[in-house]
Amino acid sequence: MRQSLRLLSLEVTPLQGSRTLYVCSTCRQEVRPRPVLVRQFLRNASDATPLTERVRRKIWGTDNPPGLKDPYGGEGVLERKWKKQLAQQDEEPARGSTEALETQSEDVLSADTYEPATTWEGLPRIGHLGKWSDLPPTEADVFNPFMLKKKLTKFGHIHLAAHQAAVELCLMHALKKPLTRICDIVEHEKPVFKLIWKCKIEPNAEGQWGQSLIYPDDEAKDVLVYIFEQIGGQADTTATADVAEEEVQEDAETEEYEEPAEDSISKAHTPVFFGYRSVPDKGFLSLSLNDPETKFAFLKRLSQLSGHYFPDPVMHSISTVKQAVEYIEGVVNPKPTKLADQLANNPELQHLPNVKLFTKRQTALHKDEELGRKKIIEAELRARGLIE
Repeated sequence: MRQSLRLLSLEVTPLQGSRTLYVCSTCRQEVRPRPVLVRQFLRNASDATPLTERVRRKIWGTDNPPGLKDPYGGEGVLERKWKKQLAQQDEEPARGSTEALETQSEDVLSADTYEPATTWEGLPRIGHLGKWSDLPPTEADVFNPFMLKKKLTKFGHIHLAAHQAAVELCLMHALKKPLTRICDIVEHEKPVFKLIWKCKIEPNAEGQWGQSLIYPDDEAKDVLVYIFEQIGGQADTTATADVAEEEVQEDAETEEYEEPAEDSISKAHTPVFFGYRSVPDKGFLSLSLNDPETKFAFLKRLSQLSGHYFPDPVMHSISTVKQAVEYIEGVVNPKPTKLADQLANNPELQHLPNVKLFTKRQTALHKDEELGRKKIIEAELRARGLIE
């Protein structure tokens, strides 16, 4: 029977008898005699014997079954935790009273020797003795950034950075020196950079970096070898710049060299890569990065020169120098996020005769304009006075 019908089921008619006789079916079920099983559980609930003990007695068929009285470990975890908390609560008031007595005794003892201070003289000072900004800087305060403060954005500069890193690692491979020590040299002098810029790289079939470098002449080779021998050593690097300046003569190259502007000269600002725009040879892009040590050193040096980081997933997928350069170019000039723009810029789809790509939704007006019917329709509408 539904709940609403049970509530309407009454013992007597509503016009006779007292209001106390209006009893719902649920209450009537409560007052009815219960089944034998329910009465048995109610009778056992008042017994002090636990349920597990009654089950043991029933299994053995006797009131004194063999074995432990409580084979399940005595008190439960919650009961033991509850008793432990009650014991701690009883100990805290006693402990607080003893601590209060000790502090009172200490105050009484120190009250005789305490003298309140009226001035700051003689009081211990906490912190610095003066203003820290007034102190001169020390060697620990000097910070030299590992990477460029400004990231490279021009494709020519990115190629210059990758070419410089490749030439430097080829020299370090040939001289059998630690590859990552090249990062100790943040920037070369202008004559040294010009020698690096003139070097070419032709990767061999074996993929050995030390045998892929081609020097412009023997004199440049001797200078570069002498300079890179000092990296990681105890020799003075300033002497290498003097030697390079003596052996290298500057020449004006209007095609590949860009003169710095007047405002940059006035500010004593060195242009990026000393004004060089691009690399004369791009054979370095074919170098392999399958060697983990070479790969780590190259990406570290390229990050230092370009200012761009290489995430771990990207580093794992890069296998050539060209892929590293393409990643930086993709960061500088990212692909459009819309699928329509990406498909419209795809050169393979643009030359298909049966495919047309539009970046915006096409309507009947666009179709009329494409077929040449737009002018005729507009002329007819003007003739009828529907448009101006």
